[in-house]
Amino acid sequence: MSEPEFVDPRQLRPGPIRHGSLPPKMLEQIKAVFDVIGKYLGMTLEQFEVDFMRDMHPESEVALWCSITAAWLGYHEKFLSGKELPDEEEKKLVGALIAISTGIEDVSKFGVPVDVGRRLLECYDGLSKE
Repeated sequence: MSEPEFVDPRQLRPGPIRHGSLPPKMLEQIKAVFDVIGKYLGMTLEQFEVDFMRDMHPESEVALWCSITAAWLGYHEKFLSGKELPDEEEKKLVGALIAISTGIEDVSKFGVPVDVGRRLLECYDGLSKE
């Protein structure tokens, strides 16, 4: 795998809406994810839903976000006794889990302390073993 290429975030534009609606079951899953980690994403539920409507394969994207959320819950249960951290720290945890979901495994690139990154990776990787 080659090194990631820098992209100026100001140059990114949303893609077209590919799906006029999503199945009710999928919308339930999206809402469940948003109910857990939505406040750390900087968007509304409606914006989050529309992003899935833009995706070519929303089923796989929803599954990915369910994995991110399950790992976030697992981390909090296993390492924080179910307690949440201040919002800025939680945003970093979610960001690290998003990075992990893209295949990045170098814990020094997660934007969290290395030991936290290892634990997040353990929680994310543990999902495939359950």
